[in-house]
Amino acid sequence: MNIAKLHPACGLNGKPIITLQKEMSMPRLNETVYFIVNPMAGNEEGLKIWKKAEEILKSKAVPHEVSFTHEKGHALRLTKEILSGTNQDTRVIAVGGDGTINEMINGAIDFPHAIIGSIAAGSGNDYVRGIQKTDSVEEALSLIQENAFRAIDIGRFETNGKAGYFVNSLGMGLDAEISDEADRSPLKKWFNFIRAGKLIYLFIFIKKIFTYKPSCMELIVDGDRHLLKKVWFIVIANQPYFGGGMKISPMSKLEDGRLNVIAVHDMALLKLLTVFITVYWGGHLNMKNVDSFSGKMIKMKNKGSVKIQSDGEIVGANEVAAAVLKEKIRVMFKDDDPNKNMK
Repeated sequence: MNIAKLHPACGLNGKPIITLQKEMSMPRLNETVYFIVNPMAGNEEGLKIWKKAEEILKSKAVPHEVSFTHEKGHALRLTKEILSGTNQDTRVIAVGGDGTINEMINGAIDFPHAIIGSIAAGSGNDYVRGIQKTDSVEEALSLIQENAFRAIDIGRFETNGKAGYFVNSLGMGLDAEISDEADRSPLKKWFNFIRAGKLIYLFIFIKKIFTYKPSCMELIVDGDRHLLKKVWFIVIANQPYFGGGMKISPMSKLEDGRLNVIAVHDMALLKLLTVFITVYWGGHLNMKNVDSFSGKMIKMKNKGSVKIQSDGEIVGANEVAAAVLKEKIRVMFKDDDPNKNMK
């Protein structure tokens, strides 16, 4: 694991800032922290969460700037603009869901001085659950004080003449269909309103399994070819979680230079329901016709017509190639042992 601390901040007079270490306190920093807020995330929960975060930042006198997104793709452009204007280690923090953080990862990919963070405000929030590992606004903002980051693997994909990057997962089949409908469903706002946003994925799954038709797919992992029949879905996972807390790939690690692949195929409806129950603790891997692979280069090709999702966003259909980029981007994270491997 690559873990580092940012250099101590200095004041305008050139002297180091002395920080009094108080429990749950946040240091006075002269380094600007940039926030990109998706105000519509989580049924407009993004704006409410940002207001709470802003109060904390102001009370601790943390220098910061904020930008708000207005449409899909805006977070990517804002990330590029911010990082183009600095050549020092710069923290850019999303206030949104997995779609917002995906855009920021894609915007930061060419800037080695970027350090990406997130305050969860979406429906699924798998990035925060599996990578950053923070549970609240206060805990996410405490990472500013800890000044710790690590370089993690991400995936790069190519499909239908389009290329991009994913940090959580890349999937083809039923999971992409669920992601697509969940994003467009009016029920998503209702689930978010009752603070049960992740249940939208389970609800649509139960609805979709009665109409979705599994198809034959070709899977190639580091040159090894597999022909799978009646495939419900194949997921290429960079971290354990997807779909709002489902532990689809318990063995995934963020710095091993590999991607894990989970394929679910040749399975009756009743057994498929069992998969989506046991997946919350990783028990699905013990079931027949739930196959697990690991590799650096993966290709998937479908003989029918199915969608492809990258971190929950639809990016193409039918055929995709993916490769791991080892320790490609730096992210803020919660360290369970702050003295471990510090440089």
